Amino acid sequence: MTYWSVNFIFLGISAVVLLVAVLVRRPRGLFWGSLVASFVLLGVLTAIFDNLMIAAGIMTYTEHNISGVQIGLAPLEDFAYPFAGVLLLPALWLLLGGARQERGAREERRAGDGRGSHDGRGARGARTPEAEERGVRAE
Repeated sequence: MTYWSVNFIFLGISAVVLLVAVLVRRPRGLFWGSLVASFVLLGVLTAIFDNLMIAAGIMTYTEHNISGVQIGLAPLEDFAYPFAGVLLLPALWLLLGGARQERGAREERRAGDGRGSHDGRGARGARTPEAEERGVRAE
């Protein structure tokens, strides 16, 4: 079995999970920008560190298991797992409610503990800067 045979399995699963997450949760523009930035950053880091590890002799590859396409010393196959992670982790974040929980936490911080707009206390009873400006007194 070649590395690409294994990679297609992981990349395929990751792509399907991302597709399901996108169809179910409908992420906005920031999600897509973050995904692209992650692809670029992880690609650059993988290229740098894989080349260093191969040059140092830490990793070697059997020639008949790789495609022969390389970025520096690193075979193209090495980039599949980081890219699968870039697809899979944000997809799981969407599906498991991470975005919803984060949005709820932001709204809670804005509103305080439900009394924030009335007595100037934040989620933990601390005075908010807005309350200080309005001169609201704590109980």
